[in-house]
Amino acid sequence: MKIHTLPVLMAGALWLAGCADGNWRPYALDDSFGRSANHLLTAQIADPQAAKHPQVNSPRKMDGYAGGNIMRTFRNGFGQDIQIQPPQQITIGNISGSGQ
Repeated sequence: MKIHTLPVLMAGALWLAGCADGNWRPYALDDSFGRSANHLLTAQIADPQAAKHPQVNSPRKMDGYAGGNIMRTFRNGFGQDIQIQPPQQITIGNISGSGQ
């Protein structure tokens, strides 16, 4: 039994073409696609004109000595012990409890 490939391929192509939608059109995006996301992004910026009027004490204008002193103070601030108060006993009526 010999199978002819050309008629089989043509029958397959016709069968697949019958499944296609005749009203299909390529999906076109709206002209304003993405504008909502861009508006939300720009609304989250605190000062959009920040580049036009930079801070007086900008970190870019800081010299190395001042930056080193600030970082040294920041890092040494964590070495101090924090005093923790002892738990307090609270009594309301017949109910008592303590918090830590």
